[in-house]
Parts: sequence; structure tokens; C-alpha cells
Amino acid sequence: MSVLAKDNHGAKNRGERLIVVANPRSAGGRTGADRDRVERAIFRAFEQAELWWTEGPGHATELARRATSAADIVAALGGDGTCHEVVNGLFSSGKPINSKVIFTVLPSGTGGDLKRSLHVPPRLEDSLWNAATGMTLPLDVGQVLWEDAPEKVFINVAGFGANAEVCRRANQSSKRWGGQATFLGAIAETLRDYRPQRLRWSWESAMGVEEREVETLAAFCGNGHYCGAGLWVGKEGSMADGRFDLTLLPPVSLFQLPRLLPRAYSGTLGRTDGALQRQVTRLRVHTPVFLELDGEPQHEAPVELRVLPRALQVRGGWLRPPASGLS
Repeated sequence: MSVLAKDNHGAKNRGERLIVVANPRSAGGRTGADRDRVERAIFRAFEQAELWWTEGPGHATELARRATSAADIVAALGGDGTCHEVVNGLFSSGKPINSKVIFTVLPSGTGGDLKRSLHVPPRLEDSLWNAATGMTLPLDVGQVLWEDAPEKVFINVAGFGANAEVCRRANQSSKRWGGQATFLGAIAETLRDYRPQRLRWSWESAMGVEEREVETLAAFCGNGHYCGAGLWVGKEGSMADGRFDLTLLPPVSLFQLPRLLPRAYSGTLGRTDGALQRQVTRLRVHTPVFLELDGEPQHEAPVELRVLPRALQVRGGWLRPPASGLS
């Protein structure tokens, strides 16, 4: 744990106390190897700051929970997995532990999808400027409920089936070629090997309660907009509208495969033959299914997802408040 000096008269933010939960293993270990630069950058941006380094999986959640009683702003320095752990540390039983605490992202990882959804610049110094001076807005968070495991939350995207398998393969790889190449390789391997499942779904939307049993290749439940290092799965949604953007993808033929990835990157997956899209407030998968949350694989079980409307204060890179929700 590093406590940074408080006598920097050039600090951009003097009124808020920042605690950074940092993953030294993110960005292939470059984050931890560059500790001196990280400390100097934080020192330049904030007059009151502490830097807390994680020591292993799950530690970011523990540190974030401790930070809720000591910080005005809790920042996740790392990739989407670090952000996922930190956000989980800010919640308990579906509610923020301290509703005044602000969450923000200092990107340093492989996928970087949450930073895209929050419009946070990728360079450390620029993201710290955003943390020090940016706009704070209340955003939705997803609550995840299992019968056989403790509940969790997610802030960006939950993925099912092949999407979860892609994340598993990407996380097990070296990631030496960067985010997009890592995920493209994992996507190619998964499409070659993965067998679609027949899943029973139900959800609540403006159309009422629906239930479907469909052969499913993959599914995306988006609170944010991007996953898989830039797949645009929540193009029409907002992180402050109280709804998830749900896309169910059916099995695709070899003829359809060349069109699948371009559609995923352009936000037009819904044009795939047999795809189903809804904006939902609650989603349940009654069949055991492999799930990932914010890029982190979970266990296989039936699961329910609920929206926690505008439950988390988030400092992002928006230039002005949107007219309705966030885009």
C-alpha cells in the first residue's frame, strides 16, 4: 500500500480523496513493473490519494470494500476483470455500501471494454485527469442471483454460452498480442469447437413477461455497450435507462460466419437470421449455462439477472449530460 504525498500544489483535485485499487498483473504485468510512473501520475492529479496494490484474485473486491469508508473516489487500475472485482466490493446485498462513493476506471488491461462504455481515455495520465475533473453520473448496475452461490453484480456486460467460453479461453491465453488479437483468436477457437445449447429463457420487458426455449449459440446481456475487446453489443442502449440490452444468437451456418464478426463490431448482431433482441429489466436462464460477467467466467448454473437502476455513482468521460439516459 502506498500513501502519496499531500503537498503537491499543482494537483488538479484538492477536494476529493482518491483510493486506487491497482492490479500489478494487468497489461501483462506492465502495470506492476511501472509502479513509480503510476505513483507520480496519481500524485500529479490528486492532492489526497492512496494506491493499494492487489495480491491475487479476489483481493480487489476486499480492498474496494475497505475503501468505501475512507474514499470519495475509488478507482480500478487494471483491466475489465479488476473493474468487476472493485465494483463488487462497492456493493452488498444489491445495494451500494456507501452511496456517496464514486467509481472510476484507470484502464490498464487487455479488453478495455468498460472504458469504451464510459468514454474514459486509455492513457493513464488522461484517465487520471478524467478522474480528477470529469462528470459524475448515476449508472445502472446488474445484480446476479444464483441458488447455489453468493450473489454478484456486474457493470458492463454478462455473456452466456459461446461468449463465456471465449472469455475463458482469452483469460487462459498469454494475451501477449493485445486485446483484440487475443479475443479474435479465442472467438475463432470457440466457433470451431463450441456446441450450441437448448436453453429456456424468460424475461420482463415493456412487452410483458416472455418465455422462450431456443437453441442458443451465445447471448449478451448488456448494461454497457462493449465486450470482447470492442464487440458492440449494446448499441441502442443506455447505462442509465433501467434496462438491459439482450441479444440471443442462434446457431449459425458456415455461410453466415463471415458476416457474424463484422456485425458484432458494427452493433448490428440483431440482423443475424434468427437473432432475438429485447430491452429487459429482468432476465432468467432456467437451464444451467456457462456465464461470464464483465469478462470474468463464472460457474455453470441457472441464473437470474436484475437491473439496479442508477445504483452507482460513476465518473466517466462524458462532455455533457445526455438528454435522456446515456449513449
